[in-house]
Amino acid sequence: MKVCFFGTYEKNYPSNRIIIKGLKKNGIDIVECHISLWEKYRNKHGNFLKLSSMFKLAVGLVSAYARLCLMFFSKCKNVDVIVIGYIGQLDIFFLKALLLFKKNKPKILFAPLVSLYDTAIADRGLSGKNNLFAKLLFYIDKSSFKMADLIIFDTNEHINYISNLFNLNKRKFKRVWVGADEDVFYPMEIKSLKGNFRNNKFQILFIGKYIPLHGLEYIIKAAKLLEDEDENIRIKMVGNGQLYKKMTDLSEKLGIKNVDFVEWIEYNDLVKEINKADVILGIFGGTDKSSRVIPNKVFQAIACRKTVITGNSSAIQELFTDKENILLCGNRDPESLKNAILEIKRDNDLRNKIAKNSYSLFQKDFSSEKIGRIVSDIIIDLKVITERQ
Repeated sequence: MKVCFFGTYEKNYPSNRIIIKGLKKNGIDIVECHISLWEKYRNKHGNFLKLSSMFKLAVGLVSAYARLCLMFFSKCKNVDVIVIGYIGQLDIFFLKALLLFKKNKPKILFAPLVSLYDTAIADRGLSGKNNLFAKLLFYIDKSSFKMADLIIFDTNEHINYISNLFNLNKRKFKRVWVGADEDVFYPMEIKSLKGNFRNNKFQILFIGKYIPLHGLEYIIKAAKLLEDEDENIRIKMVGNGQLYKKMTDLSEKLGIKNVDFVEWIEYNDLVKEINKADVILGIFGGTDKSSRVIPNKVFQAIACRKTVITGNSSAIQELFTDKENILLCGNRDPESLKNAILEIKRDNDLRNKIAKNSYSLFQKDFSSEKIGRIVSDIIIDLKVITERQ
């Protein structure tokens, strides 16, 4: 089996890294036909959508595709399947044009992770739904999904939503969990990290982009409620993005003293932060999208044998059971989050049980090798279909 991983995909993004590593671990020969582009844009919001930034992106795409064209015909002569990862909607248009000049046309497996329209318009509200920009994103999404032979999404809830939104046959989709890279995220000895604890406080950690999905205001309001309940609890919030200033302003307005804001930590250093923490926070926004996805950080946390608190949703229930391998609370509900944090702090047995069970679940189903096995089976099926045609 020879597979080409093609395009301007964000090479170090967790979902892309896991699929590539997982396929290699399962004996798939991977050829990477890749030009870096999206790595240059850490935060894809706000100023990123200005005309000057979009022009710069367009120039970057033209340059990238010119180089990809030469690379494709030299490196991808005899591949069985072509995989396009995140962010890859535009790459499919270009790939389809290249395949017009190829006699034997390999099947296309698309692993987009998200819909551009759903992320930018429905979830983040970066423009109105009738705006020209929104209509363009909808067209790009729908067309790219139709061009792919098979599409990977992370939950059944997500698949149901995307297939209905773009009027696509559900048989075109396969569910593949996001997972985590076990070589990057793993349990560490607490003793080796002891000196990093802040005054031996009970450490709560949030990691993520500052977007509506995460429900950051509810974390901050829960932190304020916790000040009156337990002075030994401290929350560290790692990340930046669309709502960062709004959240820091809210924290200042409420006079919060038990929250630390850290704008950036290198990807390979996140494992230390997770292992230093007692509990990891998931998402609490209660948006439509939050009911469909399970974010990277949940898998990364359980890979480190940590207890996760997150808002209840249909997607989370596809995998997890409350108080068995996760602790669930209400969405958009600071009081519910506060109570969950207090419960898990005061009940060591429950916290240890959840951490142990979730880690066992990770080892069984969510490592890169396990994810790669699922994707390799999908690729083999696609190759069989190609051979029969």
